[in-house]
Amino acid sequence: MGSTGALLIASENFREEDLGNEEIPVFLPMYPLDGTTVIKREIAMLRKACISPIIVLLGYQKELLKNHLSHNRVIFVEDEKYREHGFEESLQRGLLEAREWMERVLVVPVECPAFSMETIERLLACKESAVPVYQKEEGYPRLYHISEDREKKIEQVEVEDAGILLSLREKNGIQKIEEYVKAKRSENELRCTTRLTLTKGENFFGPGVCQLLQYIDETGSIQAAAERMKMSYTKGWKMVNLAEKEMGFLFLNRCNGGKNGGSSTLTEEGRLFMERYRAMVEDMEKMSRRFFDIYFQDFQ
Repeated sequence: MGSTGALLIASENFREEDLGNEEIPVFLPMYPLDGTTVIKREIAMLRKACISPIIVLLGYQKELLKNHLSHNRVIFVEDEKYREHGFEESLQRGLLEAREWMERVLVVPVECPAFSMETIERLLACKESAVPVYQKEEGYPRLYHISEDREKKIEQVEVEDAGILLSLREKNGIQKIEEYVKAKRSENELRCTTRLTLTKGENFFGPGVCQLLQYIDETGSIQAAAERMKMSYTKGWKMVNLAEKEMGFLFLNRCNGGKNGGSSTLTEEGRLFMERYRAMVEDMEKMSRRFFDIYFQDFQ
């Protein structure tokens, strides 16, 4: 008997009138998500967490789903009474079958594919049956010790994962889940950053100075520009003075005094220098993306 496996409940009809979401044009477990389908993404997440075996509870469209998952190395179990069963009855049917394969089971309703690896790891670390909680609301997946009495109150595990509360069956569920998946992929996506720093005797021009000059151009004031960047007025002047010292020309025209305490504007040379810097950064980013794809595409 294995230690921890998973049970994917995909036996319900998922009729359009029951979903409250008219955007689902195909059988829900096979809805496109993150370059694959809902159920295949769930299986991939479980495999990444080294959870095995994985049981898929079938009912409605069982042959279609079997063909769809024929190469995914899962165990198929049928709920012959899926038309009569609600979720709890289907869960009981799945847990009964899981007894032969595992001691603990991670239960995933197929319509709830938005959970993180961190959430799975938190659940697997629990010694008792456990349910994830986000902002005091319980969600999925859930961990059950098969030998335990299901009437027993299970442990609540607080997670920083709003996805556990999302379902494809709720209103705007597809949009919310697609946004969640996109955000998670962005968090974990391998990428490179490009930073250009100009130097002579010392580093004197980089993203910070360029941004400061841009804000001065917009506000006409180095004080206002420094406040936008959450730096001191004195530090702003030091950055500009160093650039002028190293390049040997003025970046700013100063106008002291006056009702509002003076103003500053970019000189022609200062503006040209800033524009050249930005153009070079843009070209470097384009080149970096091309080379990044060449050297690291196998690690995406």
